[in-house]
Amino acid sequence: MRVNLLVGILVAAITYGVVMVVSFFSEEKQIKESLEPIPQILILPPPPQEPLDLHPLDGPNIAQPKFEIKIKNAEQDEVLEVVATLADAQEYIKEYGEYHDDLFVYKIETGELVLDSSQPE
Repeated sequence: MRVNLLVGILVAAITYGVVMVVSFFSEEKQIKESLEPIPQILILPPPPQEPLDLHPLDGPNIAQPKFEIKIKNAEQDEVLEVVATLADAQEYIKEYGEYHDDLFVYKIETGELVLDSSQPE
């Protein structure tokens, strides 16, 4: 009975030793694999793009601005609004002309004075 116990303990010890040695070498291989450098990533240039349309409002169906509304006095000389039609310019002058007598409407192409807020309608 003692011999069977001794043989069992001896077989268990040998099995334990074999398992430990195999697991040690297998872990060492996994560690070496994890320490290998990461492969280089291929970086590609971005795909070519179509050139940007810098004038998206240029077109046959888009109302192009033809008149600019300016405020001109001793302190200011600046464009307040750009509109497509004279009716839009008149509407702007009608709305804000009661507060300002120094609003002027010019044709953009020629620079000609068309209307100002001091003129009666």
